[in-house]
Amino acid sequence: MTRQMPSFAGSLAVLRPGVFSAVATVALWAGLFLSFTEQASAQDRPTSSRLDFPTHILPLLTKAGCNTGACHGAAVGQGGFKLSLLGYDPEGDYSTITRELGGRRIDVAAPGESLVLRKPTRQLEHEGGRRLKRDSEAYAKLISWIAVAAPYGSHDLRVERIEATPRDILLDQPDESLQVSVKAYLSDGTVEDVSPLALYSSNDDGLAEVDAAGKVIVTRRGLTAITVRYSGQVAAVRVGVPFQDAPLGQVDFPPQNFIDATVLAELKRLHLPPSSLSGDAEFFRRVHLDLTGQLPAEADVRAFLKFPAGAATRQRVIDELLGREAFVDFWTMKLADLLLINSKRLGDAPAQTYYSWLRGHVSKNTPLNDLVSELLTAQGDTTQVGPANFHRLRQDPRDMADYASRALLGIRVACARCHNHPTDRWTQEDYHRFAAYFARTSVSADRVSINNYGEILHPKTGKRMNPKPLGGTDPGEFPTDPRTQLAQWLTSKENPLLARALVNRVWKELMGRGLIEPVDDLRVTNPASNPALLTALIDDFVNGGYDLRRLVRTIVLSRTYQLSSSANEVNRLDNRFFSHAFLKPLPPQVLADAIAQATGVHDVYAGYPEGTRAVQIISPQTASYALDVFGRCQRESLCESPGQSGGGLSQALHLINGPSINGKLQKALDARLAQTSSDSQIVANLYLDTVSRYPEPREIEQWEKMLAASSDRREVLEDLLWALLNSREFAYNH
Repeated sequence: MTRQMPSFAGSLAVLRPGVFSAVATVALWAGLFLSFTEQASAQDRPTSSRLDFPTHILPLLTKAGCNTGACHGAAVGQGGFKLSLLGYDPEGDYSTITRELGGRRIDVAAPGESLVLRKPTRQLEHEGGRRLKRDSEAYAKLISWIAVAAPYGSHDLRVERIEATPRDILLDQPDESLQVSVKAYLSDGTVEDVSPLALYSSNDDGLAEVDAAGKVIVTRRGLTAITVRYSGQVAAVRVGVPFQDAPLGQVDFPPQNFIDATVLAELKRLHLPPSSLSGDAEFFRRVHLDLTGQLPAEADVRAFLKFPAGAATRQRVIDELLGREAFVDFWTMKLADLLLINSKRLGDAPAQTYYSWLRGHVSKNTPLNDLVSELLTAQGDTTQVGPANFHRLRQDPRDMADYASRALLGIRVACARCHNHPTDRWTQEDYHRFAAYFARTSVSADRVSINNYGEILHPKTGKRMNPKPLGGTDPGEFPTDPRTQLAQWLTSKENPLLARALVNRVWKELMGRGLIEPVDDLRVTNPASNPALLTALIDDFVNGGYDLRRLVRTIVLSRTYQLSSSANEVNRLDNRFFSHAFLKPLPPQVLADAIAQATGVHDVYAGYPEGTRAVQIISPQTASYALDVFGRCQRESLCESPGQSGGGLSQALHLINGPSINGKLQKALDARLAQTSSDSQIVANLYLDTVSRYPEPREIEQWEKMLAASSDRREVLEDLLWALLNSREFAYNH
């Protein structure tokens, strides 16, 4: 390894004013000589004595907390001393420490008198408190570095990656501990143990705690991740304790496909017993809501429940639902939420064109990588070319990069706009080179076109940033329309990032939570709850041609999807490993449609024909008080959680006593009373209409007693329907 020798002029600059004595001069030249000999023999010495600033000195300051956001890493620094956040800019930090203010922060003649040491050791007043101990190895190393004239070292030397071990381990009991070890792999081929200097944090402090030295204590049963950071690189280890002491014996969990085999292997490792298979009524309602956004019709429920449904019968139901137009409408709505199709931003005609293009592709089952490629490269009149509207969502190429990375890659890269990402590997250069893909896109009125010019400059260096994909290799030359290069990289079968993001989103839609949460925060330090399953799903999705219907079918055919939502004594604590089905609140549009379907009274939406379902509405700008109260996505930004802008008291009051609900109750009872006269038959029909099952004997008995004791039969039946529509069983998919 070659090290850079400090220049004489540069070395003079690090001296405090007034120290140019003979002694200081001798010390300086001695330091330069020591630095030179130190550089020449760097490869032959133990790594602990290496003094490169970016890889061996700056990490000491980072470990001490000097460059955190609460200290000198803040946007304006502290006390006139500003460092880059967590050391993302080593050259800038080196200049600040050794050159700023005439180099007054270090003293090569008397290293122990350096401000950079006296402040954090509290020899001088320091608002940040004591950050270094004078008898510590870090202090000794900083003294040695200053004594040899504070060299920067090789500008080519960097930490390329870190490795933390053990990668995935389960302890036997809560309150047991383990030590995380971290190795840094440097660009010169050397490997160093950096465990004492790495930064550690727990993804779930309630389950596992980690101290500054990397000692982990798992405080309760479960599994989480420990995040590790060092010199701009990140890693994670998974640690936990099984959910019970006794391992699983024989489990009634016959795998239907690779999903089940992978899930079962993890459940066995965690000693986590799965719930039983869902009942026929539970499955029938669940799969209708998940695939079509509709409740099953009363007659279909009756027919399905006549005989026990085996795996083949359930498969026939799934295949029939996948072929319905309702499937196309429902999944078009989900993708429209992701693509932010709204008339407020785009205009009525472009939004209509965009939606029609999207629905057409869902109907044809176009491979999703082809759909994404068309989105990224589209241009033209947005009233005629639907996907061109994708580029109208954000005018600044940096904003477009933020949106595209979250929506298509599941990556939150926005932090790297101002500084290197604190919890991921992305640098400012990564961010601005990715944004450069959109720099030549021009949006004028209703037209998207490509210019022959357009560039992104690095905010610190002013250097022009050539396009480069996130995590990809430098492509070198790029075409006039660099988006075509981005599309080729993003949709390539050799690139798993798009498939990973899409698989994780679809899994969440069907299972209630993603394998990685949040679904737009996929990073090394936020590992999947079942990494092997995510990898298997990605491989199957890519090999299957990015086929949305095939992916949905694979998931819903699995026993994992078809498990009951009724938890057992052990797995009731599980909210990540899919040992039972999770309760999922109905999406706002589905809830509105379910109320309309259960009562037989459809909502009317301005500009749409009678009978239009809420899931078929093109834009959230279509007026609907109920949908707003339920919290529909306004498509101004990504909506990762259903009902995130509604629900709560407003929704409860609307359901309890809203005029539209009361009006629907009355009309629904008129229809039911006109069809039948038997109380038990009406009660059964109302249950089938709403919760898609027959009432239990105790429920029938209760309502028959109430009907017999009441002088107003109609009022009791209205109360029954009102209670069903306001029940948790109705408002959730389970």
